[in-house]
Amino acid sequence: MKKEGTPEQSVPLVVDVTTTARDLAPPPVKSPGHWSVLRNRNYALLFWGQLISAAGTQMQIVAVSWQVYQLTHSAISLGIIGLLQAIPRLLLSLVGGVLADSFDRRKMLLLIELIMAILSAILALCTMSGRINVYVVYTVIFASACVSAFEFPVQQAIIPTLVPRDQMASAVSLSSVMMQLTFVIGSSFGGYLIGWWGIVTTYWLDVVTYFVVLGTLCLMHVPRRASGKDAQPGIQALVDGIRFLRAHPIILAVLSIDFFATFFGSPKALLPVYANDILRVGAQGLGVLVAATSIGAVLLTPLTGLINRIPRQGLGVVLAVLGWGVCVVGFGLAPGPLWLSTLLLAGAGAADMVSMILRGLIVQLTTPDEFRGRISSVNAMFVLGGPMLGQFESGVVAGTTSPQFSVISGGIACIAATLLIALLVPSLTHVRVEEHIA
Repeated sequence: MKKEGTPEQSVPLVVDVTTTARDLAPPPVKSPGHWSVLRNRNYALLFWGQLISAAGTQMQIVAVSWQVYQLTHSAISLGIIGLLQAIPRLLLSLVGGVLADSFDRRKMLLLIELIMAILSAILALCTMSGRINVYVVYTVIFASACVSAFEFPVQQAIIPTLVPRDQMASAVSLSSVMMQLTFVIGSSFGGYLIGWWGIVTTYWLDVVTYFVVLGTLCLMHVPRRASGKDAQPGIQALVDGIRFLRAHPIILAVLSIDFFATFFGSPKALLPVYANDILRVGAQGLGVLVAATSIGAVLLTPLTGLINRIPRQGLGVVLAVLGWGVCVVGFGLAPGPLWLSTLLLAGAGAADMVSMILRGLIVQLTTPDEFRGRISSVNAMFVLGGPMLGQFESGVVAGTTSPQFSVISGGIACIAATLLIALLVPSLTHVRVEEHIA
């Protein structure tokens, strides 16, 4: 055996410098796919449970709007649905945010989902017994909105406790995709279910989906927050949350853009009118129209990785919402057929998906955990309150003018509001949060 350093081994020691540099360099880090976040057991349970439950909720929404229109044949009556949903969310969401930062979020979700299941069962029982009328529907809608005002802040605040920070972007994107999937599955299936088996079956199926999410929540383990800075319920916690928001005008700007986009530009309340009176496609066509925006959003799912890497997220939000407004105007101008109306709504949904992902990144990755519940509650007020108040606005305008004028003018107002906010907060179009994304 020869020793190291002998002449016989000098030839093998002549080393390729290029090979050495390559070997010494750190191995490239492969970025895991966005679906890899579902390897986190607790997040996966929340994701799939909420997916099923929210799909049932969308079926209920289609059934409620169709039932109200069949009872009243009034666009204003459809608009009142949005008003009854918006008022509790605007008044109670901040309270829900404080509670989400103060108490066990999993237990709060369990209670919320159980109450929502009971309310859906009331709609089913009243419809079965023939005692249903528009006032019963309005009462249940209002009660459901009061309860769900607490749901959105808790859901949003619980996600960062279930995944590592370097997977937050994937979790935000998948949660956005989940919402859109529920719109597609629930809305389209809800329309066909009403046509085939009636409204009662649709309500009962919604009840079943709530018990699915109750089961997944029972299996979850939510780690305790490590910060030790849980808010104490009370006015001071609310004031602290408002101060945080005032100190971060970018967050307020992106939420405001979304609010005005959906307040002026959402045609959702008028889709039963379009399905019944303008396009004449019935309940099945209504399901397609309601699902169309989400179909466009889901088609962007393979591109969520690229959307996450958009460097100037604020500018992306502005451009996406402008695209939403243009598609809504096109939908209002187009007299049909169904495929064209569906295509324009799908384009609006694709634009909304981009805005939703980028807005979620900005809000989630710039908010400390001890404020997540309160900032998520403000997010709920803007994201949920906007379209619900918008349903009332579009219903009133359609009732006093025409459905087409309501949709077109709303889309134009959405574009104008977005441009105005971008001018008032010029730093919005330059904001970057990539340093927060691993």
